[in-house]
Amino acid sequence: MRPYSQEKRLAILQAAFSEVSERGYFETKVDDIARRAGVAKGTVYLYFRDKPEIYLGLVDWLLCRALDIVSAIDARPLAPEKKLQQVFTEWAEHVFTRPGILTLVSLEHINVPEDAVKRFHRAILPRLRQMVEAVARIIRPGIKSGIFRRVDARLAALGFLQAFRTSIIAHRHDIGLRGRTTEVLDLFLSGLMARTKE
Repeated sequence: MRPYSQEKRLAILQAAFSEVSERGYFETKVDDIARRAGVAKGTVYLYFRDKPEIYLGLVDWLLCRALDIVSAIDARPLAPEKKLQQVFTEWAEHVFTRPGILTLVSLEHINVPEDAVKRFHRAILPRLRQMVEAVARIIRPGIKSGIFRRVDARLAALGFLQAFRTSIIAHRHDIGLRGRTTEVLDLFLSGLMARTKE
């Protein structure tokens, strides 16, 4: 039976995040994580059965932190558009100042066994659904008030998440688009179609 110590689990995740941020997923060894967390290697395995499960724990931890940001901003007395702008900005601050997050949020960068991919989908998709719903809760009042077009709020939320991913790609890859986060958000909020005069 696994021990239940949230503090120790969090310490292992924080150590794993630091190691992966510095070395990358492939170069990070469980020994390195244990050393940085100040625990025995066997203790890591009491909490995580293997390295892919540590990866799942990291992604889930990051998504929970991102959800906390959405919830905190949604509680502020702001217009829906301003809330979305603040979510986008705060997420960007967290991601772009910690390069290790960029590889963690994209499974295609990590070559893991097929069973680990299946575990990823089982463990992370429910959290992604929570994220879509949390962003949709910000969007719905904007639709109701006429600030946003009448669309499915969940589909718009998914578009918002994809826009953020686009800003990550623009920031990470050398394609001449670094630092264009505001423009990516504006493109999402305004759409591509030019407004015609009536």
